[in-house]
Amino acid sequence: MEHFGILSLLPSVVALTLAILSKRVVPSLLAGILIGSLMIDIRTNGVLHAIMYSITNLFGAIAGHPADSDAGIQGMGIIKEAGRAELIIVVFLLGAFIGVLNKSGGAYAFGEWLATKVRGKKGAQVSTAVMGTSLFTSAYFSSLATGTVFKPIFDRMKISREKLAFLLDSTSSPINVLIPISGWVAFMGALMVDNIPSVDDPISGLAQTVPFNFYNIVMILMVFLFASGKIKDFGPMKKAEERAQHVNYSGVNPEVSATTEEPDTSENTRKAKPSDMVLPLGVTVGMLVFLGLYNYTLPYFFSIEKLPLDGNKMLIISFSLGIIAAFIKYMASNLMGPKEFSNELFEGSKSVIFGAVIITLAVTLGDIMRAPAPEGTGAAAYIEQIAKGVIPSAIIPFALFALSGFVAFSMGTSFGTWAIMMPIGVSLMLATGGDPIIAAAAVLSGGAFGDHTSPISDTSIMSSVGAECNHMQHINTQLPYALTSAGIASVLFLIAGFI
Repeated sequence: MEHFGILSLLPSVVALTLAILSKRVVPSLLAGILIGSLMIDIRTNGVLHAIMYSITNLFGAIAGHPADSDAGIQGMGIIKEAGRAELIIVVFLLGAFIGVLNKSGGAYAFGEWLATKVRGKKGAQVSTAVMGTSLFTSAYFSSLATGTVFKPIFDRMKISREKLAFLLDSTSSPINVLIPISGWVAFMGALMVDNIPSVDDPISGLAQTVPFNFYNIVMILMVFLFASGKIKDFGPMKKAEERAQHVNYSGVNPEVSATTEEPDTSENTRKAKPSDMVLPLGVTVGMLVFLGLYNYTLPYFFSIEKLPLDGNKMLIISFSLGIIAAFIKYMASNLMGPKEFSNELFEGSKSVIFGAVIITLAVTLGDIMRAPAPEGTGAAAYIEQIAKGVIPSAIIPFALFALSGFVAFSMGTSFGTWAIMMPIGVSLMLATGGDPIIAAAAVLSGGAFGDHTSPISDTSIMSSVGAECNHMQHINTQLPYALTSAGIASVLFLIAGFI
């Protein structure tokens, strides 16, 4: 069999349970990977061998092996494909870039300038939501860049880091599912073309899903309603906001908590200008937008050849150019010397090591869950098997949304969920004579919802890093808001299914 039955879900269940109970993500992910590697080795070589080689297998899974289509191997871990190494490079470049912007004082100066334009807490929150939804070329960059700009403003106005993390996470991911200029759209569009016979143009196919992409639409609307004060905070977020009136925040580790210590503001004494933030950031954003348009939008309207660049390569180019622009700007204005600049780049990259470790472990656990046995536990095959033939046609959109949400929550990935669930969802809908576009929208929404609420989601982790917020506090405070949006989306999918 290609799976272990219901035990196929055990690695993810263990990781999620431990993460929730212990509030420690790394040990929880390691435990999940260990369980998965034990299951795989027991099936192949027996219990004794699995126990003897458990540590070797654990780190072997993290290091991984490359994919081999001829042998039917999907690949796993860091060396699964070049994109995995590029992802780690992107994270370190992000840390280096954000670190040097912070240390230059440019981010602080821009925040000071922006604070004069922002009117009160509502203005700060709405401005954060606007910036988060505007940087739709990359969810990672949106979270880190927006967090860098608004952290000092939120701290000054006594708005919690949990609220900032919520605004970052709830704008960066949903907007990438809705706006057709990003690497996300290329991936989603390819899935639609591959699975829906009537779709031969990925952009037009995705455009048809937008009106039915209920979760992402509702979540973005809720973000602006909460930010503007139209809806009052409730649950854990309300407590976080009350706590923020009495504490300051320090540190860059995504697992740090609020403390009563004063943050280090030595870099704020520099004679920086807002342009020291705006110029490097503008170069990076401009390049991302240009490359995104050139590769993901313009080829569908004009006869131009795409550049040989995927999303990670675009980010590497854009951040590298931003760092170069910062170096030239800071040298010209005597803001930093070459030695100090290089030191701050190094220090900035060190600050995201913890986030890079979490992402590496999260994608490894996802690999183990997705790959069929004996390479993985075959959770994807198991879910496909139990889903077929048991769902009434009228509730297919709702069922796909819920099932996709569960899969994404378990695996911590929307991309992996879409790859698994799109063929299942479209096939179910076509078999019952329904509209496959609504099925695709339900899968996209469900994947985003589950990814949005999972402690092992890379985009949620990066939002915690961007806000310098304890990661489990971010998940706990965001969860009621995500569940509320999911509840509204569920009703809408039920209505769509019966209509």
